[in-house]
This record gives sequence, C-alpha cells and structure tokens, in this order.
Amino acid sequence: MKLSNPKQFREQIRILERKLGLLKKNNGSCCAEVLTLAQCHALVEIGRLGTISLKELSVILAIDMSTTSRTVDGLVKKRYVQRIASQKDRRSINISLSDSGKIIFETIETNNDIFFAEIFSNLPDNEKMPVLHALEVILNAFDKES
Repeated sequence: MKLSNPKQFREQIRILERKLGLLKKNNGSCCAEVLTLAQCHALVEIGRLGTISLKELSVILAIDMSTTSRTVDGLVKKRYVQRIASQKDRRSINISLSDSGKIIFETIETNNDIFFAEIFSNLPDNEKMPVLHALEVILNAFDKES
C-alpha cells in the first residue's frame, strides 16, 4: 500500500499503535497483570537509566509532573521503585529501581527482546534496513513537531 497523504499516514500509525498495545498486553511483555502501561513505561526508563529525577522522567515520558508523580507513587507502593533524596538539590527527588523492580525490569526487557525479534524476523530480509530507516525518519519528524 502506497501512502500518499497525511490521512493515510495517520491511519497507518494509529493501526500500528493499536497493534503494539494489544500485542504487548497479550504477550506479557509489560507485565500487564502487575503494572499499568504507564507504570511499565516508567519502570523501563528508570531501569535503563539507573537513577533519574522525577522531572527527567516526566520529560522522557512526555507527561506532566503530577501524572509522573502518581505513576511513580504506584511503583513505590508496589516496592519496585525507591525514592532517594538528591545530593545536589534537597528539593529534588531521584528514583531508582529496587531489587524487585530490577527483576521486573529484566523480565520486561527479555520479553520485549523476544517479542520484537519475532516481529522483525517476519520482515523480508531486503526490507529490514529500509523499515529501520523509515522508523528513524518518522521518529525524527515527531521530534521536529514537538
């Protein structure tokens, strides 16, 4: 299918977004029985960065501070995340994964690696690099818009 206009582009992105959400829910790659999707995204970003401020996490997730704070509160209550007072600024709180959070993070990463490897293997070999390039171009276009 050749995309020739923004409406078609929008539809394809919408379908991709829906399929990713449904597939990730169904294959357990985000521990849906334990975490909300927002908590999953937050936990992954914290896990990848080690220690991060609440403000930095808010920027990465592109959500406001109060939503970020509520999301992290849920992770703290589940004992997957711990708050640490910043040594640089007493008003700032850093967050990092607890030991149980690290286990969940590793599970999510492993499940996602397997999930996306399977999807990637379904692409024809001659289409793999163009698809990766197209995704990079799309992400760059999103960055320019925001």
